[in-house]
Amino acid sequence: MDKWKSALDVARSGESKYKILVQAIADDIEQGALANDQRLPPQRQVADAMGISVQTVTNAYKELERQGLVRCEVGRGSFVSRRMSDRVATYILDSPERALVDFSITRILHTREHDQFWRDTCAELSTEEDQPWIHAFRPIAGFESHREAAAQWIGRQGLKVDRNDILITNGAAHGIFLALASLAGPDDVVLCEGVTDHGVIGNSQVLGFTLKGLEMDRHGIDPEHFEDMCSNERITALVCTPNLNNPTTSLMPDTRRREIAEIARRFGVHIIEDDVYGPLLDERRAPPISHYLPELSFYCTSMTKSVLTGLRIGYLVVPKRLALRTESILRVNSWMATPMVSEIAARWIRDGRAESLVHLQRRLLAGRQAMVTEYMGEHLLAQHPHALNAWIGIPPHWEVDSLVRALRHKHIAVTSPDPFTVRGTPKPRAVRVCVGAECSDEEMRHALIGMREIFNQYPQIHDF
Repeated sequence: MDKWKSALDVARSGESKYKILVQAIADDIEQGALANDQRLPPQRQVADAMGISVQTVTNAYKELERQGLVRCEVGRGSFVSRRMSDRVATYILDSPERALVDFSITRILHTREHDQFWRDTCAELSTEEDQPWIHAFRPIAGFESHREAAAQWIGRQGLKVDRNDILITNGAAHGIFLALASLAGPDDVVLCEGVTDHGVIGNSQVLGFTLKGLEMDRHGIDPEHFEDMCSNERITALVCTPNLNNPTTSLMPDTRRREIAEIARRFGVHIIEDDVYGPLLDERRAPPISHYLPELSFYCTSMTKSVLTGLRIGYLVVPKRLALRTESILRVNSWMATPMVSEIAARWIRDGRAESLVHLQRRLLAGRQAMVTEYMGEHLLAQHPHALNAWIGIPPHWEVDSLVRALRHKHIAVTSPDPFTVRGTPKPRAVRVCVGAECSDEEMRHALIGMREIFNQYPQIHDF
């Protein structure tokens, strides 16, 4: 606490003591002087040591909690909780390492066809004189022609919508954030899968709502647990990924989707449905949950996980009564999605290039997933031939973190369950392997053989 006191001692007259304390503690957290999950000193102890009031310390701890740097647990104290957005880079690599097979990033397989379609589109655009998407910045919801293409794309996923109910967003993550910002604040409880996309966990820390995980089985959310939570608490929303959940790849059957929708309608709970992986499924896919609950559902999909990674355009279907609110948040948040990228996405939907790339992706993923089955089949917990990930259980003689480290020593990067596990959910004994790794099939085969060898070995003594 010496640094905190020094910061307060040199404060100028009139400066807010609680803000100085917030900054001093935040600096220690960001610099690693305070470790994740470390307990902070009791508020009265800090107040006595600093010569300030307990209320000032209380205000500082509350602000740190609001920023996602501290979590306050009744009866236990306050603990360091570095923002998930800060911690994700320790589990998912931001930049590739040489000689590394990187299974830690969820990406599609990139091919020459992708490059050729992009070059062809750029050539087409270079010859057109009328290009409103490079100078217009309205309407906020997106150009009508772009929303019309979006309705066509969403229709292929089994949800018939009017273009006027769609907002164009800068990717699916942006769309999910807009939906949550429209509904949830510090006094709200939001539910999700107990193991969910790390972006949802990050959103809870940015927007301040309480996030609670639901029990899952191989088909996704347990409806009984969902109903029980709704019966005992005031639930604002459920965020879920029925199609190929990240990281577990669970796929919810139609009967369960209907059941989830019926429970949500009965308790007035909004559904925020992330369907970014839906386009990878074939035409036999079940309709979205939003199909059964349009009045309470936000539906979000995009192009990045099925068509082209850099085509960061998302489509958010908004319940009619929340249309004005959500559009106003979009205006404040980013004004409108990038029209130029939206134009390219719309063209590819209309002329069939998007669908062509999706079919290509399904074929390539099926080949990669077959390879995972061949070499890691005995350890597989879940996979799907068209999923971007495989969920692989670890042997009983390994701990997750030790296994991840051992694989990295062999130049293989996988993702532990930590960034996906909602607080209060038991940590799964599994790792996520992303099959879209930027490597040749032969390199992937060699890496999977290396993984299998590590799985079958026992850890070093210092890893027990």
